[in-house]
Amino acid sequence: MQRTFLAGLTAIAATAAIAVPAQAQTTGPQVSTSNCKVRYSRDTGKPFTYAQCEVSVSGATAGQAVKLRYKSNLKTFNPHSEIGPFRGQTGTLALKGNETRGFQIAFNNASMAQVKKQLKITFSSPTAGVTITNPVVTGRS
Repeated sequence: MQRTFLAGLTAIAATAAIAVPAQAQTTGPQVSTSNCKVRYSRDTGKPFTYAQCEVSVSGATAGQAVKLRYKSNLKTFNPHSEIGPFRGQTGTLALKGNETRGFQIAFNNASMAQVKKQLKITFSSPTAGVTITNPVVTGRS
């Protein structure tokens, strides 16, 4: 009788294991991004709008290099300002370990309202094994 009971429990456990899908687990480093802060500057004598963005790596080993590409949908320029450096419309970001890094991009002849409404930065092509948790960010105050 015990064998029949144990066989029945084993069958129920096996059926339950098959019926419950495994939850996807992310392994390896993750890159997270957040919406960019949009600012206005008169630093160079010629006013311009710019965005300050942050990218963070988590789950990486110390010193592990993580690279990813970014692309802004808005045309950028380099104002040669003291608050720079400023990056171009597209580029590659390189981070190490569990690092957070900021970068800035500037926009000529665009108001803060325009940039907040229209800005989209897309992150792609991370180092093999790295997941980007939020691949598209926008502008905010």
